[in-house]
Amino acid sequence: MEKTDLRIIRTKKAIRQAFAELMSIKPLETITVSDVAAEALINRKTFYAHYSGVHEIIAEMEDEIVSALGQLLADKRFEDILKSPYDFFRDVMQIINRDIDVYGRLLTVSGNSNLVHKMIQMIRRQICAAYKKEAPVDEQTLDLVVHFMLSGLLAVFAEWYNSGRNQSIEELSEKLSKLCFDGIHGVMRMAGADNALSKKS
Repeated sequence: MEKTDLRIIRTKKAIRQAFAELMSIKPLETITVSDVAAEALINRKTFYAHYSGVHEIIAEMEDEIVSALGQLLADKRFEDILKSPYDFFRDVMQIINRDIDVYGRLLTVSGNSNLVHKMIQMIRRQICAAYKKEAPVDEQTLDLVVHFMLSGLLAVFAEWYNSGRNQSIEELSEKLSKLCFDGIHGVMRMAGADNALSKKS
């Protein structure tokens, strides 16, 4: 049983790595099962024993990232993240670094807006819940902040990933944490001041 499990793990890893390699040289929508099988040095029957199609590989990897990020957010108080954002960013980068070739390419490949959408929706819910405990914040402002933050993060990550990764993940995390969360604080402070003025008037 253990040998069977290890074989399954190795085969799935080979399939995912082959898919990641193909993402670096072909448009996502043009990658076929035959392409992945050939790159992974397996036949199509072996591929279909693990995945129903290329879309299932993508869905599995997306769900892994979103689930890990969701668990990370669930284990931390959002107020603590705002006070010490570097620790949070370091943990996020460690999640990606578990399988940097697969997750990195998935996050940087053009056209994979579904993963970005999933991440934005989940983080938006967390931010909304945290801030509503302290003061009402309009959803339009929250959407603006989250979209701006994640779009910037992904752009910087893509540049770092595709340009030799000269900085360490720790250095990148520290800089991004300051940029993002100082920005969130600023917008939310402004929104809070506007709300306070509205109530007085």
